[in-house]
Amino acid sequence: MFGLFKKNKKDNWGIDLLKIVLKHFINEYPMLIEQVNRGILKGILSKGSDIPNYIAFTYNYEVFKKYDNTDDEDYKLTNIVLIDKDSKKKFLYEVYISSGTISGYSLTNSKEINLNNLEVDSSNYHKEIIGTSDYDRIVNILTINEKKILNPFDIYSVNLEGKEYFHLKELEDGDFIGIDKNKNVYKITQDPYEIVLLEKSIEEIIK
Repeated sequence: MFGLFKKNKKDNWGIDLLKIVLKHFINEYPMLIEQVNRGILKGILSKGSDIPNYIAFTYNYEVFKKYDNTDDEDYKLTNIVLIDKDSKKKFLYEVYISSGTISGYSLTNSKEINLNNLEVDSSNYHKEIIGTSDYDRIVNILTINEKKILNPFDIYSVNLEGKEYFHLKELEDGDFIGIDKNKNVYKITQDPYEIVLLEKSIEEIIK
């Protein structure tokens, strides 16, 4: 399994970024910050997941076994927005937690972020339980043809500005095509950060 991963040279960068983000969750999730401060994370691994832009953490086992609890639910903290103070570019960040321990994160356009010039907006973050299929949540509003052209594994929930969207198709640089619960179709871009309503159907967009 672990042979699928390629060691990433920016281990410290990824861990330092997580620490910056978790400072904004010290009241809601103190245990996550505690395990990181106690040295649970050893490094990062990439290119081993079908989750877009996902980076997995490796562990210091002696610390890991103190926090690992298979009875805990798996979840992720989504819709965390990182902002470069100079360029004003925005990046979406998610933290994944498995069995009580931080398992990894996903981030769009990570190469462009300067940690010394970073602002974190967690005001609209959302806790999402992992295990419930987001495709199953919208399958009833899809037509037969739409079900044929959509890949269920491409569909996941994203919360932006207090509203939920469903990712349908990845574009370039973290941009994507999504729909809301009313089946309105949007193009959502990172640079510039925009949510644009498209006057087209899913079939017209996803071909």
